[in-house]
Amino acid sequence: MKLINITYFMLPFLISFVLMFLTYANIYLAWFTFFLWLSVIIGFFNFVNFLVMFLRSRSYRTNILGLPIKLKVAAFVTSYNEDPEIVEGTLRSVKAALRDLGDVFLLDDSTDEKISKELSDFCKNNGIYYFHRNHRRGFKAGAINDALKQIDDKYDLVAFFDADQRPTEDFFDEVIPYFADPKIAFVQVPQKYTELRSQVAEGSRYQQSPFIHLIMQGRDYVSAFSLGSGTVIRISALKEVGYLDESSLTEDVATSISIHELGYKSKYVNKPLIWYGEPPNDINAYFIQQSRWSFGSFQITKKILKSNLSFTAFLDYLSGWFYWVEVGPLTVFQILAPVILILFGYPVVKINPILNSSIYIPFVIFTFSFYGFAMKGKEYGIKGFFYHQFLEYMEFYPVTLSFIAWILGRKIPFRVTPKGKKAKFNKQLAAPVIFLVLLYLTLTKGILILLHFNINSLSFKEAIIVNEGWAAFHTIFLTGGLYISIKSLFYKVEPTAYIAT
Repeated sequence: MKLINITYFMLPFLISFVLMFLTYANIYLAWFTFFLWLSVIIGFFNFVNFLVMFLRSRSYRTNILGLPIKLKVAAFVTSYNEDPEIVEGTLRSVKAALRDLGDVFLLDDSTDEKISKELSDFCKNNGIYYFHRNHRRGFKAGAINDALKQIDDKYDLVAFFDADQRPTEDFFDEVIPYFADPKIAFVQVPQKYTELRSQVAEGSRYQQSPFIHLIMQGRDYVSAFSLGSGTVIRISALKEVGYLDESSLTEDVATSISIHELGYKSKYVNKPLIWYGEPPNDINAYFIQQSRWSFGSFQITKKILKSNLSFTAFLDYLSGWFYWVEVGPLTVFQILAPVILILFGYPVVKINPILNSSIYIPFVIFTFSFYGFAMKGKEYGIKGFFYHQFLEYMEFYPVTLSFIAWILGRKIPFRVTPKGKKAKFNKQLAAPVIFLVLLYLTLTKGILILLHFNINSLSFKEAIIVNEGWAAFHTIFLTGGLYISIKSLFYKVEPTAYIAT
């Protein structure tokens, strides 16, 4: 099985190499040709995966099988220098949802003594166990593992909640019955973003929508993975894999792989059981979040390739890796391809531009159309599509930096996504601005070439027109991304009012 898995992983690289060999226009830029083809091939693989998820999600059900069971729950809320008001609100919600099913624990790694004291006093006055460490070994995963090793053996399940993820009162009533099946290792509910104070926050919510309403439903039972918050997991299964994996910034995904390797199943319950969540409200917070998620995904590359997962589960996990590669470093090659030809005069691919466009453009139109069809009725729409794409174009820079750091064997620090803080300008916006300037210069030069120069070669003229089209395509989405990023520094949308029920 490992041989089949690794062969599949290598397939887009092999196809891209063959296409590079057949179409490179400049021996010195052959490497660029390879990565440009790789962006196309991996984009195709990602679309096929999305199609498969869509088809699998159509048979998704949340019917509970078996009788309700009584299991003891340890509910962990994790915090690191978070706003005490947000943490206290979450603790109240968790306690209200848990009732007599178990106990609530605050795992507080805060280094700010004022925050720690306020939270400690709150826990003491509200019957909540307070855990505090003087170190950050293993970060969030380390805090959870340390707490699990200290609590009594009377607990059957452990639930994880981030400081801004609040369960509804019927959360555990909806989740616990699934554990009547001994093969269910954990149950995951979707996280919800409600505190939308900016257009970046709105974009973050729309970007999560396909994942929450389609991808995870398609992975139900087979490879639905823990999201770190809103997870309820069987403690015995967690101990069986050696607790949470502390070697990755995305310990939730890494641990899920280990659990699925043992043949356990995971249930995804797509119900609104989380009623509060604060997304990144400015581009700085968004970059921090995407950098952490992408780097964690790159960190588990070897774990995925060496795993004993079923082929279906392997494809599901690998698709996440392909996604981050596509929106990160491969997007750079997509953007720079028309720039290199028109602005600097170096052809990258030797192929008939009309033939290429007659195949690729209909594919792009079809993928966008199918994407809209698949998301119909999921509070997405045209606005959601564009906000999603605008914000996704912005992440190429932090994700590419994460990819480079992983390739070079470097580590990046664990940084919590800032919450409840005023937006500020991020110097990392300089990279998208530079790329956008290059695109505008490319568009301008391309127009001047077509209007004022006598072009004898029809194929060269066609190449200019096609590359102008792609430059315009990238310009639209990158301009939109910068627009909502910069506007979010000054304009705030009133948060939606949600009440726990």
